[in-house]
Amino acid sequence: MKKSYTIKYTLSLTLLFLTFSCNDVLVNEDPNGVVIDQLPPEVILPGAFTVPSETLMSSMNELGNTMLATWSGNAQQVQAPYFEEFQYQLTTDFYDDIWDNLMARTGNLTQIINNDYNDNYDYFKGASKIYRTFYFQYLVDIYGDIPFTDIHQRGDLLFPEYDNQIDVYVALINDVNDAIDQIQNTNTSTAIPMGSNDVIMNGNMNMWIKFGNTLKLRILLRMSDAAQSTPDLQAILNTEFASLNNVEFLGLGDNVTINPGYSDEVDRMNPFAETFGYAAGQFGNTANETFSNLRAGPTTYLVELLNGTTNGVSDSRLQRLYTVRAGQSSIQGNTQGGEDQPSRIGPGLLSSPQQDGYIMTASESLFLQSEAVFKGLLTSGNAKDLFESAIQSSHNRLGASIDNYLTLANDVNGIGWDGTADKLEAIITQKWIDLGGTNGAETWIEYTRTGYPSNMPLPDITNRPNRPIRLLYPTSEYTGNSANVSEYNQNVDSAFNTSIFWDVN
Repeated sequence: MKKSYTIKYTLSLTLLFLTFSCNDVLVNEDPNGVVIDQLPPEVILPGAFTVPSETLMSSMNELGNTMLATWSGNAQQVQAPYFEEFQYQLTTDFYDDIWDNLMARTGNLTQIINNDYNDNYDYFKGASKIYRTFYFQYLVDIYGDIPFTDIHQRGDLLFPEYDNQIDVYVALINDVNDAIDQIQNTNTSTAIPMGSNDVIMNGNMNMWIKFGNTLKLRILLRMSDAAQSTPDLQAILNTEFASLNNVEFLGLGDNVTINPGYSDEVDRMNPFAETFGYAAGQFGNTANETFSNLRAGPTTYLVELLNGTTNGVSDSRLQRLYTVRAGQSSIQGNTQGGEDQPSRIGPGLLSSPQQDGYIMTASESLFLQSEAVFKGLLTSGNAKDLFESAIQSSHNRLGASIDNYLTLANDVNGIGWDGTADKLEAIITQKWIDLGGTNGAETWIEYTRTGYPSNMPLPDITNRPNRPIRLLYPTSEYTGNSANVSEYNQNVDSAFNTSIFWDVN
């Protein structure tokens, strides 16, 4: 395994094993590969599920929320907050932990998938394939071509070659299909249940199948526009979409969450709460705010969209996503790079150090289904009903009262079904409202794919005429796998003009 994998993988898991040992969820990887090969999946699984999610809830979330007009910085109390983000100073070190962590921290999932065990661990293997797919889709969506075929071979392969991003997408579809087949067709009399070792679904295999179906739907939708000009890819999509008709997806109340036993202690809190909330033992103590709690708040663009200034419709999710700071009588925004003080992150996103972490929400699933039905790619369901169910699910999750919002918003361009000419605009705009703060990476990717919301302002302090559409390969690759990564000849402009394959616009 190449240097960038070996060093970061071994050190990060060792440190996390020492500092975050909720129910022994993390595995200490031996550099010679002896210890982990002998461990049963029951020991490996909790940590294999937990550690990638930390990056999803923190760095990936922050990246997406700052790349779009979702989060601004608190210039009144933090000097030049998010300066690099709002100036679009993208380098090989910019959010490089996303690549380094996801590549490394999915290694234990691969171990469960590939290892030959004497007992029937089909449930563990199937769930691991689905969960690994979730993160590798993001690696493609953010970076493009990535090592995939040769990943996680430790000392057997030091310099993994890069796979074509389309090939990785197709391989991920196959992995989900294999996983669902493995779960559904195993010998149930011998299959070992995951039970409490599964810190996501608690061993509910029907939920894993729903998650797998929903994840495959997201992959297919993301690549559907690009497939129109590639007959072989279109043939795959036709077959796979047909297989999704009348299957179960994540529905109302089916949020995919994780909680390995978060507690109000340093390095054991929910990663979102620890990164963007309060220090351990200080949760909710506004008199003793941390840098994390002070720095992030909503943009003026978002606040005015939700409080009715822009469109005349007041959205109660605003009061759940954000809350006032001392001296504020109403929720305030700031421009990205502006000099004002925005309100703070609210109780719908930040409720306790022990709160569940979100992997995929029911609302995201329903928005995906609505788009697929609207485009004629799925034949089951009603697109408008699914759209409105997604908005209802969003309010439910955030603890907001929906009241007559659906009726008032319905005829409004950009946020309502009947009032929006291009229904995709309403779907993606509502998805951006819903996932802002929960999964910023997803909103950034969807904006890049669709261009919605269409009138989103750029930061005040950037000199770039457009947003970045990807990240650059990190320094660790140029250090540890230079022969393979250097072929791409990336420079700073590559982050703005080299599209991911599904970005056909």
